[in-house]
Amino acid sequence: MGVRVWCFSFGLCCLFLLTKQCPRKYPFEHYLAVRTPYRFVSNSSLHKVNYEGCIPKKVWMLVRHGTRNPSKSNLEPINSRLPIIKNNVLNSKKVPNDFIKNRDLDLFKKWKWTVKLEDEKKLTHEGEDEMLLMAERMQSRFPEVFENVYSNTTYKFKYTFSQRTKKSAFYFAAGLFGKKTAKDVWFPDPIKADPILRFYKLCKKWKETVKAPVHENGEHKKFQESPTMAKVASEVTERLGLTTKLNVSDIYTMYITCGFETAWNKRPKSPWCSPFTEENLKALEYIDDLKHYWQDGYGYQLTYQQACPAFGDLINYFNAEAAFPKVTVYFTHSGTLLKMLAHMGLYRDQNHLTASEFGNMANRKWKTGLIDSFGTNLAFILYECDGVKKVLTMHQENIIKLPCCPESDLCEYEKIYDFYSESIESCDFDAMCDESHSDSDSD
Repeated sequence: MGVRVWCFSFGLCCLFLLTKQCPRKYPFEHYLAVRTPYRFVSNSSLHKVNYEGCIPKKVWMLVRHGTRNPSKSNLEPINSRLPIIKNNVLNSKKVPNDFIKNRDLDLFKKWKWTVKLEDEKKLTHEGEDEMLLMAERMQSRFPEVFENVYSNTTYKFKYTFSQRTKKSAFYFAAGLFGKKTAKDVWFPDPIKADPILRFYKLCKKWKETVKAPVHENGEHKKFQESPTMAKVASEVTERLGLTTKLNVSDIYTMYITCGFETAWNKRPKSPWCSPFTEENLKALEYIDDLKHYWQDGYGYQLTYQQACPAFGDLINYFNAEAAFPKVTVYFTHSGTLLKMLAHMGLYRDQNHLTASEFGNMANRKWKTGLIDSFGTNLAFILYECDGVKKVLTMHQENIIKLPCCPESDLCEYEKIYDFYSESIESCDFDAMCDESHSDSDSD
């Protein structure tokens, strides 16, 4: 009987699909770019990581803060435009329709924006959970180094000059030691422009020759003005039953709201995700991927070369003969993580990402939703294996292989040092960031 019921239900769904009445099943959460919550990409395994004959000695981690509130620049259009669009949708006689259902309209009716400007970029409850659970998992995998008793000789924590990284550090500590003990954990006072955690804040040349031009007229801006995005705006306007056409800025505001509300809430679905097809979301995701590729990734050599102080901190830590601290964890930002990934040669595509190449980039490696979600982390675990130093690399708590060791999880430390020797031995940050030098070259 159960099989018959299933077959009947399946047949009904197929019929609904043919009449465009079946609920949309595409995985919209795959296309949220830098607003992707960590739960969508993290490795939830609690199994201890073991390599025969090897003992973990030290861990060095970079961690992007957990899920946060939008920035002021995002909050302003959310507050000014979305209530108007919501009312226009609810007053339209063209909805419900084949795409926007009554359940979607119910979500619009209930929707209210509550984040205030003074709460911009603050860590959310989801962000707290992301940090706490990440710490618990790392402790389960590497109990030899992630001890459950706090000591400021065993652990070194540091965060940037921001509420979201400060709170992320606290909740990570709470995952290791419990909230009561975490209140007594010592954190050094943050530095406004930390030379390790936020090196790019000190690189004037990068700010002037990369960041500013990308913001003003980068590839993501060109793509926003492309026929592809104009088509997305027209399609969404029609689906919502609106008589006044939405512009691309409106569409992007809806998209980022979809992302933030999906990150904050496991249920219910944000109404602002409802008007998009999977193809629409792929295009919107590409806007963010383009921006961060050229601002924080492989677009310009200077962008990733300037990460050498952070990489040098890792090398100095692993070179030190002192056994303590066993764990170093830095709580930082998207810009640091992406530049570090590029510095290591990870997730590099054969060709540059450009506005005109959208149709050819479906299988690109540089997808910020996968490599730079909220809570993104990059960890290096130093092992001693029968007298030989080896390193395990993890991204999003998943084991990854470095370019210098494409066939093995554990990479001999000597190989890593040799492969990145130019970065280690020729890291003249002041010289590369000197404004008087020639403009940054595209890579």
